[in-house]
Amino acid sequence: MDDALFARAARAIEASRTLRAQHRAVADRLDDVKRETRRVMMESAMLRSEIQALRDNREE
Repeated sequence: MDDALFARAARAIEASRTLRAQHRAVADRLDDVKRETRRVMMESAMLRSEIQALRDNREE
């Protein structure tokens, strides 16, 4: 009986470790995606600003 309980506990611990590792990997990927999204949004805003400045210069 103790061996079966020990085996179940060992499987649960291993499953927990696996889930934690997967969670960390997903969290890291999410951080990368957020960082890239912020960079792209900033780049887009800069380009829109440059385009507006070019239009303003042509109108003058």
